[in-house]
Amino acid sequence: MTNFSYEKIKDLEGIAGVPILTLDERWYKLIPAKYKTDEINYWEKQVNELLKQQGQAHNDIKEVKKIKNQLIQEVVEAMEDDDNSEAKKKKMEQNQRLIQEAKDKIAKLEDETLDFPKELANANKHLIAETLKVVYERLNNNAEDIELLSKLIDQTRIKLKKNIVIRQDKEEANEKMYTYMHDIFGPDFSNELDKLNGDFKIMGDRKK
Repeated sequence: MTNFSYEKIKDLEGIAGVPILTLDERWYKLIPAKYKTDEINYWEKQVNELLKQQGQAHNDIKEVKKIKNQLIQEVVEAMEDDDNSEAKKKKMEQNQRLIQEAKDKIAKLEDETLDFPKELANANKHLIAETLKVVYERLNNNAEDIELLSKLIDQTRIKLKKNIVIRQDKEEANEKMYTYMHDIFGPDFSNELDKLNGDFKIMGDRKK
């Protein structure tokens, strides 16, 4: 297998511009399922799982922010009325506690999302390396086959040319012999001789 290890390609300058492979439809055409190794299947799963987790984290942040904003709105509205009951105070305290919990949750989720780009990039580099191993092995194998087939085609072409020359020589020889025979034995006797010879075409498609 070709030497495209993770260690050899992970720091190459151009790798930063490679998209997440599992999000690129062309990748599935580049590496059809029948060519996927166990390593490719593993890293493909890792990349997709990280994408799923990242998406879920962003959705969770949006949802918690929505809840926090609703709680803040309730606090603002409560502060504007003249109700000074104990129930209102407890509700205000509960909302403020929930708002702080929401802020803490958002901060935690945002910290978690900071790790996803690095983890995704790393997993994608592994997937790139494993993909390149298979693709370049196929490219090199095909190149070897192409070179071999080209040689065989050239050999066949040379042989064909030689056989064409041999065929032409034999056709010319038969034509000369047939002409001499007609001149010597005459057309009537020659035709009778042809019939005795059977259906074999002495002159091939050029027989008169």
